[in-house]
Amino acid sequence: MHPLARFFNYLKRIEFSLAIQRKHLSEREQVEWYPVWMYELMETDENRNRPYRDTIREAVAGKVVLELGTGRKALWAVCCARAGARKVYAVEANKRAYLESRAYLKVRNIDNVHLICGFSDKITLPERCEVLVHDLIGNIASSEGMIPFIEDAKRRLLTPDAAHIPQRCVTCAVLAEDPTLTLAERSVSYVLRGFQRLDRLPFVRVFGFRQQGALSAPHVFEDFTFRQEQPLQRSVRLDMEIKRDGVLRGVFFFLQIYFNATRVLSTWASTSCWEKPFVRFKQPVRVKKGDHVELCIQSNLSGTPSYSLQLAHQANGSAKRIGEYAWSGD
Repeated sequence: MHPLARFFNYLKRIEFSLAIQRKHLSEREQVEWYPVWMYELMETDENRNRPYRDTIREAVAGKVVLELGTGRKALWAVCCARAGARKVYAVEANKRAYLESRAYLKVRNIDNVHLICGFSDKITLPERCEVLVHDLIGNIASSEGMIPFIEDAKRRLLTPDAAHIPQRCVTCAVLAEDPTLTLAERSVSYVLRGFQRLDRLPFVRVFGFRQQGALSAPHVFEDFTFRQEQPLQRSVRLDMEIKRDGVLRGVFFFLQIYFNATRVLSTWASTSCWEKPFVRFKQPVRVKKGDHVELCIQSNLSGTPSYSLQLAHQANGSAKRIGEYAWSGD
C-alpha cells in the first residue's frame, strides 16, 4: 500500500483531524489527477464500501450492469460479477486505472466484465443496462460532474426502469466556526497545505470535522434521486438559525448517500474518504443564539459544475452581507 494511503488510514483510526487545501479541479481534470493512494483510500474505506457491497449483492443477480468509474481494481464490477450479474460493462476514463483493472481481471479469470476506456458520455454499448452502479459523488455531491453523466446514461445506456446504486444523494450545509484542531493537527495541516496559513484561505478540505464546531442545524443544499430527471441549474435560499453563541467563520458541506430507505451513509456521522469542504470568509462574525443567517447558493451543472455562495447575517431587524465565494469543480 502507498505510504500516503497508510498515513491517512492511520489518521482515520486515531480520529486525527486535518484542514488541507488543493486547487479546484474540473471533472475531467479530476480523472487525470487521481493518484494511486486516493484509489487505495477508497478501496480500503469500509464505511463507504460496505453499503455498496451489500446493496449490489441484493440487486444485480441475472442483470446487465453498467458501472461508471470502475477504478484500478474494477471494484464494483467484480462485486457485481460475483453477485451473479449476467454481464457488467465497466467504464473508466483514467488510462492508468483502466490498464490496472484489465490486468486485475485477467489474473482472476473474470470474463463477464467488459472494460471500456473513456468517459461514459463518449461511449456506446450493444445493449441497455438494467442496473447503474457508480461512485461519481464529489465532496459536494454534484462537484465531480455526476449529474450530466448520469442523465446521459439514462438517455442512451440504461433501460427506463433501471435500478440505481446508490438511489439518492443529498448535500447538506452547516454554519460553523473554524475547525477545532489540536496543536499536532494544526502543525500537520500547515505542512500539508504547503505552509499556507488557514486564515488566508477561502476554501479548505477537512478530514475528521468535530461537530462541536457547528453553529446551525444541517440544511439540504442539493437532493438528487437518480431515477428522476435532474435540473442542471439550481438556486437555493436557506434560512439558517444560529443554535448557540459563537464566531461564524463559514459553511461546511457533507453528504448523505441513500442505498435504500434504511441503508444510508452520512459523512457527518462517520469518517470516510470524502472530505468535508469548508468555505471560509475573510472576516469572522460574532453571532448569538436565535440569530438568522440567509445562505444563497446558485449552481450550474451543465458543464464543469460551478457554484456561487452568499451569506447575510440577520440580527436586530437588519441584514448584513458577511461573505461570498464562487468556484468551479471539486
